[in-house]
Amino acid sequence: MRTIAALTLFFASTMLAAQITDDMFDQLGGWDDTTSLPPKTFRSTRVVNMQSVENPYPGELVFTVGHRFGNFRSGFYNMFGLDIATIRLGLDYGINSWLAAGAGRSTYQKTWDSYLKARMITQDGDSGYPFSLSYYLSASISTIRYVYPEEHDNLGDRMSYIHNLMLARKFSDRFSLQVSPMWLRSSYLPETNAPVNHISLGTAVRIRLTPMTHLNLEYIPSIIDDGVNRVNPVSAGFDIETGGHVFQLFLSNTQGISDKAWLVNTTGQWQNGDIFFGFTITRVFYL
Repeated sequence: MRTIAALTLFFASTMLAAQITDDMFDQLGGWDDTTSLPPKTFRSTRVVNMQSVENPYPGELVFTVGHRFGNFRSGFYNMFGLDIATIRLGLDYGINSWLAAGAGRSTYQKTWDSYLKARMITQDGDSGYPFSLSYYLSASISTIRYVYPEEHDNLGDRMSYIHNLMLARKFSDRFSLQVSPMWLRSSYLPETNAPVNHISLGTAVRIRLTPMTHLNLEYIPSIIDDGVNRVNPVSAGFDIETGGHVFQLFLSNTQGISDKAWLVNTTGQWQNGDIFFGFTITRVFYL
């Protein structure tokens, strides 16, 4: 109940700060979105689970708090999932106009992760580019004890790597589309007792509802049979911009927040009521 009260207080206070226009949000920190920066295809560096084509602006340090509650089907005893949660704390930094880096730590399997994200092509009607293209490389390590057998309890087998290519187009102020092929390489996966090469093709859309709110939809199907017993992640999110914050609310069939967790450990079925409520709070600092 304290979590609900804190969320209510935060939401109320940030909505009071939301009396600014969309253009003002783009110009925070002195940036002029019409001249030096591309228009935002998505409003955050993540859609729901997967990365968006966006980077932090140069000099921006973005602090994120991701919170994913338990399964709705857990019932009243667990307050329909509110008593069970996974959390990820992360930092993202815009190194320059095309390169960003970040790191984070998730409670799921006590996972540490880091990444580099490069903006390769930026949609620009004046120069003839009809889409944006970014590349994302992430490495993560699971530090949980007593899960990996002794012969695989080493640094190499605990590591996983993700390559992600993001192709996106902003069709209008109200609609954006992104397609993201992803390759996860893990030297050893306890769930399969074997190495895994997992390939998915994610699709995401953004629909602008008001100048400060956006609906995000995301579907990430596997495109090869790699022996992993998983379900395709399906998620719906709601972004609220509040001037320096982006507050994201979402529903998903996965509880994982780190890339590996939602790529290969999703087992929930929407039709069976396996739905996880979550939120992400994003705070931007200008260095």
